[in-house]
Amino acid sequence: MQLRFSTFIILAALLISACKKEGDRFNQPPDTYFAIESINLSGDQRLNTIVRLTWYGTDPDGYIKGYELSTNGSDWTYTTQQDSTFNFSIPVDSDTTDVELQIRAIDNQNVKDPSPDKLIIPLKNTAPTATFDQNLSLPDTAFLVATTAWDATDLDGEQTITQVLLSINGIDWVELNQREKTISILPTNPKASDTVDAKLYYGTNNQTEPFLLKGLSMNDTNHLFIKSVDQAGVESKIDTSTAFYMKGKINDILVIGGVSSANNRYRNILNSANIDFDFFDLTYSNGINQPNIWNITFRLQLLQYGKLFFYSDETGYTNPYTNVKQILLEFAASSLQEYANLGGKYLITSYFDHDQPIDGFRGVLPIQSLSTKNYADANLLKDSFALPIDTNYPALNTQKPVAITKLGLFNIDTTDTDVFYTGQLSDRRVGRNYPPWPDTKILASARPKKQNINSNERYNQIFFSVQLWELNGDKTALINLFDRIFNTEFQE
Repeated sequence: MQLRFSTFIILAALLISACKKEGDRFNQPPDTYFAIESINLSGDQRLNTIVRLTWYGTDPDGYIKGYELSTNGSDWTYTTQQDSTFNFSIPVDSDTTDVELQIRAIDNQNVKDPSPDKLIIPLKNTAPTATFDQNLSLPDTAFLVATTAWDATDLDGEQTITQVLLSINGIDWVELNQREKTISILPTNPKASDTVDAKLYYGTNNQTEPFLLKGLSMNDTNHLFIKSVDQAGVESKIDTSTAFYMKGKINDILVIGGVSSANNRYRNILNSANIDFDFFDLTYSNGINQPNIWNITFRLQLLQYGKLFFYSDETGYTNPYTNVKQILLEFAASSLQEYANLGGKYLITSYFDHDQPIDGFRGVLPIQSLSTKNYADANLLKDSFALPIDTNYPALNTQKPVAITKLGLFNIDTTDTDVFYTGQLSDRRVGRNYPPWPDTKILASARPKKQNINSNERYNQIFFSVQLWELNGDKTALINLFDRIFNTEFQE
C-alpha cells in the first residue's frame, strides 16, 4: 500500500513538471515592427524634427497589451498607442543628426520582445521664421509712436529659437524679449529733424527698455526688420514691415481733432489766441490715423506733451483691430486718465447723446452722471449765455440764428470737482415760450477742486459738454477763453 502511494506521488510530480515545461514552451515572446523598415534620406531630403511614426506587434500565443520606446536602449517609455508624433531635438550648434528609435511589444503575460525593432531617423534642422503681424501693420504715417506686433515659429519647436532680433532701417540689430509680442518705438528726441535713436516699449509698459534702437529717420520714411535665430545658429529670412513716415513733434501743445467740420474753426481760434500747437486729425480718411491699440500708441503720444486740447462728438468708429465700435472719448479714456495722473493738463470739449453709456469715461472726465432729463430738449438760445463761475473767464453766447441744440448736461462729484460753466438753458418741449430747463444746467466742470474759486490755485482738467466753437457770438470772448486756459490756467 505504501508502494502504491509513493508511485502516485512520483507520477503527479512528473505530470506537474511536464505541465510547467509545456506552459513555458506555449508562452512565446512577442515580435515588434515599425511600419517602415528604414528611412533612406540624406542631405536636404532629411526629415525635420517633428516625425509621425506607426508600429505594431504580434504574439503567436496571446495578445499585445502595450509597447515601450527608447532612444538610448536604457530608458523606456510605456504606451498603449500604435502611433505617435515625435518632436526630436538636434544637438546645439549641429545642423543634422541621426536618432535611433527602438520599439518593443509587451504581451498579456508581461513578456517583452527580447529583440526590439530599431529605426534610424535622419533629421535636419529647420530654419525658424519671424514675421510682423499683418493685423497690426504700421500706418502710412506714424505720429511720434509706431506700434506693431510680431511672431516667430520653428517646426523644430519654439523652444529651439534662441533669439529674435529687430532693426530700424537695417542699421543695427537688438534682441527682443520673446514673451513680448507687441512693441512700440518712440524717438529719443521727438523734436529731432534728422536720424535719431529710438526707445522701445513692450505692450502697455510705461517703462522703456534699457537699450536703444539706432537709425530712426524723423519726418521721413522708415522700415522695421525682424529675424529669428535657432539653437543651431540658423537665421530665418528677414521680414520687412510696411513703410511708415515718422512724423515728429514741433510744439508743446497737442490738439486732437475728432470733428472734421470743426478743424478749421478751432485752428483759427487757437491761432488768434497765439497758441502754437501740433495737430493730429483722428477723423481723416474715416479714421485712418486712429490707433489700433489706443492704450499703447495714444497713451505714448499724449505723454510727449504737457498740454492737450481734445475735441470730439457722438460719432462712433469701429476699431479694425478689435472690431469694437465706440465714440472717441471711450477709446481715449484710459490714456487720458494716465495722462492726467502723470501731470498732463487737458481741455476737452465733446458732445455725446443722452443715452450714451458713460461708464467708460466716468471719473476720467470730471463728470459723475448725466441729466435725468433727455437733454436733447435743452436749448441755449441766441440771446442766452454760458456763464462762468470764475469771473476771470468770459461769458459766452452763440451766433446761431436760433439756438445751440447739442448740449450735454451732467452732474459732478462736488468732493473733487468744481462747476466751471452753467447755461441759461430753455426747454423747447413746452411751446414757444421756452421755459427754463428743469434739470442740471452744468455745461463745463474742472478739477482739481479749488478751495476758493478766485484763489491762485489752478485747474489741470477742464471739460465742456458743448462744441466750444458754437459759442462764437462774441469771438473775442471765445478767443480769451482759450488764451486764459492755455496761457494762464495751464501755466507750469
